[in-house]
Amino acid sequence: MKWSTDRLREAYLSYFEERGHEIKEGSGLIPDDPSMLFTSAGMVQFKDIFWGRRKPDVRRVATCQKCFRAKDIEEVGNTWYHHTFFEMLGNFSFGDYFKQGAIELAWEFVTEVLLMEEERLWVSVYETDQEAYDIWKDEIGVPERKIVRLGDKENWWGPVGDSGPCGPDSEIFYDAGEEYRCGPDCEGLACDCNRFNELWNLVFTGYEMDRDGNVMDLASQNIDTGMGLERVSAVLQGVDSDYEIDIFRPLISQLKETIGLNDYSAEQEGLVRRVADHIRGAAFLISEGVIPSNEGQGYVLRRLIRRAVQAGDRLGMKETFLTNNLEPVYDTMGGTYPELLERSDLIKNVIENEEDSYRETLTEGEELFYRLASDLSEGADGTISGTDAFRLYDTHGLPLSFLKKLADREGLEVDEAGFKEEMAKQRSRSRAGQEEGDALHTFVDVEETEFLGYEQDEVEAEVLALIRDDGPVEEMTEGDAGFLVLDRTPFYAEAGGQVSDVGTISTCSLQASVYDVAERKGVYYHGLTMEEGQVSVGDQVVAEIDSERRRSTERNHTATHLLHKALIKTLGPHVVQSGSKVSPDELRFDFNHFQIPDDEQLEEVEEIVNTVVLDNLPVNVDWVDSVEEARKIGAAAHFDEEYRGKEELRIISVGDFSKELCGGTHVNRSGDIGGFAITSIETISSGIRRVRAVTGTGFLSDYREKRDREGKLAGLVRTGETNLVERVESILERQDELEEKLERKKRKLLTAVKDRLMEDVETEDGVEVLSARPDVDSADLQALADMIEAEITGVIILGTSDEESASVVCKVSDEVASKLDAGEIVRESARVLGGGGGGSPAFAQGGGPDRAKLAEALSTGVNIVMSSLNED
Repeated sequence: MKWSTDRLREAYLSYFEERGHEIKEGSGLIPDDPSMLFTSAGMVQFKDIFWGRRKPDVRRVATCQKCFRAKDIEEVGNTWYHHTFFEMLGNFSFGDYFKQGAIELAWEFVTEVLLMEEERLWVSVYETDQEAYDIWKDEIGVPERKIVRLGDKENWWGPVGDSGPCGPDSEIFYDAGEEYRCGPDCEGLACDCNRFNELWNLVFTGYEMDRDGNVMDLASQNIDTGMGLERVSAVLQGVDSDYEIDIFRPLISQLKETIGLNDYSAEQEGLVRRVADHIRGAAFLISEGVIPSNEGQGYVLRRLIRRAVQAGDRLGMKETFLTNNLEPVYDTMGGTYPELLERSDLIKNVIENEEDSYRETLTEGEELFYRLASDLSEGADGTISGTDAFRLYDTHGLPLSFLKKLADREGLEVDEAGFKEEMAKQRSRSRAGQEEGDALHTFVDVEETEFLGYEQDEVEAEVLALIRDDGPVEEMTEGDAGFLVLDRTPFYAEAGGQVSDVGTISTCSLQASVYDVAERKGVYYHGLTMEEGQVSVGDQVVAEIDSERRRSTERNHTATHLLHKALIKTLGPHVVQSGSKVSPDELRFDFNHFQIPDDEQLEEVEEIVNTVVLDNLPVNVDWVDSVEEARKIGAAAHFDEEYRGKEELRIISVGDFSKELCGGTHVNRSGDIGGFAITSIETISSGIRRVRAVTGTGFLSDYREKRDREGKLAGLVRTGETNLVERVESILERQDELEEKLERKKRKLLTAVKDRLMEDVETEDGVEVLSARPDVDSADLQALADMIEAEITGVIILGTSDEESASVVCKVSDEVASKLDAGEIVRESARVLGGGGGGSPAFAQGGGPDRAKLAEALSTGVNIVMSSLNED
């Protein structure tokens, strides 16, 4: 009997229901979890159970879960199996069966229900999980050659989001056969090629990871499994790709019919897959209330639709087309997920409006690019800034790869590092809404907390208040999470760029973790996870910070003060702090300066800071009554608003070297910093630079990494470390010689092309005209046009194309510049190509994605020339 996707879904749930699992409905795609944008796995709705915050009502559960993974968006279309939206079948055990039970159930379902050939099945286990290895070998009978040990990347799962349950996992793979492997260097189960298809992931969730990456035992051992519905369906239906299964075939067929191509290249097949996935994903997100926006889930939806439009453009779809292909989604998925049918009008309107709007902004974006290019061509920089590049991408939809090609044609560069920084900022903004959901929202009327953390890591304190999500409570018990208020505390609350402390609250019968601390109007709210016992208002407890983490943070904070002073000494008194972040791992310092400091200046900064470290100067604390008094004694205050109105202000002095207003925690002497190294510097906005640096153990790790890299590099170039620079210089010199030789050959080839083209020069009204489509790269068109211009007096129009777009250049001799405008010729030609262009009357260049119309574009240019000449 043929395995439809619906039948597989039903068979899975029935199988586990018969074996004591309660079938629960999957949760929505938008999780009630501030650490996540989307539900990306079946276990998300059970996260609190895995955490131990909530007791399960049943011990065995099975679900079919709608999932969405934005991190896979770049891979969609490039492979047979990546998706944004997909369905995950899962069975879960909460303190019931563990490794052996999960493995036996999975193997029985795959081999006895799905009837897959055992010879085709392989398994992987975590590299140190001997127990799972032995179960597969001794209990199930899988041959040892087909049990593969893999590391963290492949066989350690979780957490979902920035913290939560995690653990080693074991995966079942289907071997499609030797003919599908990528080549002799295939990495087997760890390879992303098409030979081994991951069917099922069995996660042995016995641990939890906090936001700092610390891994601890969970109170109970749980099972979390995930079987990709689409991947298993592909195996059962005997097709290579997920996109060939029954729930994708109608959509793919209709898309191809809409596009209307007779034959599809491998690249075009990938673009069709991308459009199909993104239409499906967008429909499901909209059905759950997501609307395109510039942040959060809405930003991902907007990106999804825009990527589908971009792929369609490359397939020749220049008009609105996405909504015309929604019906197959409803037909194949609407029975299982009726919300698609119920909200079909909304889905259609949202996608249609977004596509129309995007097509308008795409055109505006190319016009904006050429205006920017024109401005830059008059200056010396010649670089599209990261900010402008991201604006063209984010607001006007120009992908970075396309933008780079446009820039290359204009002889410009793109600040990719700045672009990535702006992208990171956007992602941070996308998460902002989620983080607000995790913020403290209930306050209590109690006395201000006495902060003792400057002197003590551990204090005894009285519990003044307890707060859960539903408001203040008198007691919290094991598994609860919320906030705790003490009469005094050693915990530093995040402020002034320094992250908060973490640690524990305990008694002889209580153990609770503090993962975050916030201060509101003098009251310290300790984010708390109850691990063991209970706590009540009025109890006496011991509050203890993570001392090692605090010491690392202190080293980085004092080093930040030294860094600021060193930057002023090196770059000038204009340097002012514009932001900072001090954490245990590194320090980050933002400051104003008209250009990025060069290597020599950065070395000087490091030298100054490390000299102070070696001098082991005392770090002193003084108190004053106002910002004005602090300034009188020479203390720097970077953000006055932080200190205005406070009765006492704290000044941190490092010997006579540095003096700043600061409420953070610091080392006792500068020598405690242990060492200082700048790891990177970058531009984050106009005139604002960002330095990252490490100290202490981070400094030592950085040194070791650089030493190891130097050793590896020396090995690669086959020399000793002492001769490394000379060896690399020699290699680069040889490379320059080869490039020069290649350039000479290219010049020779272009000369040959030029000589052939000269035979096609025509004369119109005394003006020589050449329009041609030479077989050269777009980057060589201008050079070729320059060579031809040296031999004719008139106008030259050249065009060429690659796999993604077509390019046009035009040169007009000075003698006929009064009659013809190269900029106008290129603009009209590029418009035929679906793009844009421009330049001066003497030279212009442009292009567009519709490379099939290159001949028409060149004819358009020639027609403009002929019309202009005939008018005269």
